[in-house]
Amino acid sequence: EIRLALGDFAFIDVETTGTKPLEDRVTEVAIIRFYANGDVEPWQSLINPGVPIPAEIQALTGITNAMVRDAPGYFDARDDIRRLLEGAVFVAHNARFDYGFIKNEFRRQSESFTADVLCTVRLSRKLYPDDDGHGLDAIISRHRLSGFNRHRAMGDTEATAAFVSKACDDHTPEVLKLAVKSLLKTPSLPAHLPTTTLADIPDSPGVYLFY
Repeated sequence: EIRLALGDFAFIDVETTGTKPLEDRVTEVAIIRFYANGDVEPWQSLINPGVPIPAEIQALTGITNAMVRDAPGYFDARDDIRRLLEGAVFVAHNARFDYGFIKNEFRRQSESFTADVLCTVRLSRKLYPDDDGHGLDAIISRHRLSGFNRHRAMGDTEATAAFVSKACDDHTPEVLKLAVKSLLKTPSLPAHLPTTTLADIPDSPGVYLFY
C-alpha cells in the first residue's frame, strides 16, 4: 500500500492565474491529506489572487474573477493549508508547478515552506516505463479512470489520488516502496549547507553563479 511507503502524505493541486510561480498567483487549492493512522481529510477553497484572472485562464479552469471576488486571500487560508501539508509528503502531478506556487505564496507572507515532494508524473514514468504520455489526461484515459472535474483543483487532486490507488493495485508494496524511495531521495549537500538550500532556489529561469 502507498501508506506503507509514504506514511503521512497530502495530494494537492492548485489553479493559478498563469504559469510563473514568482509572478502569478493561486486562485484555488485542493488537498486530500492521508494520515498514517488511516484518517483522510479533504479540503478545498477558492483563493482571491488579488489580481485579475486572464481570460484564457478563466476559459481553461472555469474560475472567473466574480467567483474569487469574495473568496479568502492566501493569507487568510494559509493556516489551513500549512496544517494539511505539514509533516506530509507533498504529492502532485507535475509537482514542481504546485510546489513552486505554494512555496512562493508562503514567501509572500514572509513565511518559509519546505516539504518532501513526490511527483506523480515521475512516478508514472518509473512504474509504467513502456507507456506513452504521462500527463494527467493520458493517465486517466490509459487506466480507465473517470468522474473528475478536470482543471479544477479538487478534480485534479482526486484524479492524481486515483492514479496512485491504481498503481497500488498494479504493483507489489515492495516495488512501490522502492519507486517512491528513489523519487524522494534527497540530493547530498556539502556539510556546511543547510538542508533548505535547494528548496530556496528560485523556480524560474535566470543566471546562476556557482561557487
